[in-house]
Amino acid sequence: MDAATPPLISQHEDIALSGQFKLVVLRGAAWDLHHLKPFAFREELSPGVEVDVVVFFSCHCFTHDYRDDPRLSIPAEEIYLDGNDRRVLNEERWRLSKAHLPNFVQWIQSSRIRVLDNAQGNFATFQALNSSGVSVTYAVFFTVKKDAARRKRLILRVQSAYVLEQLTLRQKKSGKVNLKVLLRAVHENRKIRP
Repeated sequence: MDAATPPLISQHEDIALSGQFKLVVLRGAAWDLHHLKPFAFREELSPGVEVDVVVFFSCHCFTHDYRDDPRLSIPAEEIYLDGNDRRVLNEERWRLSKAHLPNFVQWIQSSRIRVLDNAQGNFATFQALNSSGVSVTYAVFFTVKKDAARRKRLILRVQSAYVLEQLTLRQKKSGKVNLKVLLRAVHENRKIRP
């Protein structure tokens, strides 16, 4: 794409504007969340069949559940409200999201995607990272759904992204699929056969 060509997301402003995050400031430092702005990419599912995939990120990529915080009292500046969802800002999740989510599409195009719940459209991908000499698993959980407003548009929503201590048995045994097969199945309203 040259400098004169607008990004593909500009063709999807009817939904893209809803995926913007409010300014986050923690301990006087503003968090850059531009890497979590919605974007779109075009995927050819089969000869002559292309869809636009609009990617959204949830605040779970840079926050954790309020109930999972071990502290008795959480400072007010660390609370992030997302509608009725009360979350706690998580610096590790934010740093990892900045380092790895800008390349999310390239990552899932070249890796195997785990099918966690075919009926609900829940998927995940896991990447081994080296954090200060220690190997960790960075997990990205997401859904893919057909857009009701446009027949050639799919919505990929990254629900959460964080380091996992270890994979659950369900995650280890889940079927695997590549991105094109996954998108084609969702577009055609078919179950995925990993």
